[in-house]
Amino acid sequence: MRKFKKQILLVICILLITVTIVGCNGSKKEITVASKQFTENILLSEIYSQLIEEHTDLKVIRKQNLGGTSICFPALEKKEIDIYVEYSGTAYNEIFKLPDSTGLSVEEIYNISKEKLNDEHNITMFKPIGINNTFALGMLRSKAEEYNIRKTSELKDISSDLRFGANHVFYTRLSDGYDAMVDLYELDFKEALKMDTSLLYDAIDQNKLDVIIVYATDSLLKKYDMVILEDDKELFPPYYGAPICRNDLLEENKELVEVLDLLENRITDTRMQELDYEIDVEGRTPEEVAREFIKEEGLNK
Repeated sequence: MRKFKKQILLVICILLITVTIVGCNGSKKEITVASKQFTENILLSEIYSQLIEEHTDLKVIRKQNLGGTSICFPALEKKEIDIYVEYSGTAYNEIFKLPDSTGLSVEEIYNISKEKLNDEHNITMFKPIGINNTFALGMLRSKAEEYNIRKTSELKDISSDLRFGANHVFYTRLSDGYDAMVDLYELDFKEALKMDTSLLYDAIDQNKLDVIIVYATDSLLKKYDMVILEDDKELFPPYYGAPICRNDLLEENKELVEVLDLLENRITDTRMQELDYEIDVEGRTPEEVAREFIKEEGLNK
């Protein structure tokens, strides 16, 4: 009996030592990958989730469609989530509220955002994925060809004949919103309407609008055969997409560093449109599209 008790005590001691070692190691076995509330960000979140599951022993908890930067970034700081894809222009304008970015290069805005995230919030912004999901002016290809329009500045002489549409948020933005746009490009639209983003494409397809605000990677640009006008006076800052993660988590799970850079410059705006199209128009799931993308890119372990 005494021998049996000694054996039990020995087992308990071994278990306590094991728990202590694991605790001291500090490695977090669960990690939460979040996303904003639009297709591109949800898909990228799923791609990173699958890559982490493929290349590490971490268990991924998904919190997709969480909300915009005003929700995701505070959640990251509070350790409610661990990773999500942010955009350089959003960090520059929305998180840090920095002055007008006109004249700054794509690389400068990314580097400023990356440096301030690290210095002020102890957060790493990883290498850009390749996409630049910036605001842009879009027209039906047939309409743009009719007016022979390729650049936003070319709208100046005909804007009084055109109807413009954008979501409500665009009209409230200061440095790169409606007021800044019409001032910089000297535009005077026949009408300027506010409506939900989901309705803008239907409206332009039904010839109720002539020019709308789009995102450069929107899948519906492909569906409705639209073209993006060149922002030749550089109103809209670049929005390089890249995952961001707290430094304390990276120190505890060093294997994440390599994984979060696996998408470096792998996805162009056109490729992103095509991937989003598979979800938005063809009805495939983000899980399916992410799995196929990882296989095609040879990113399996």
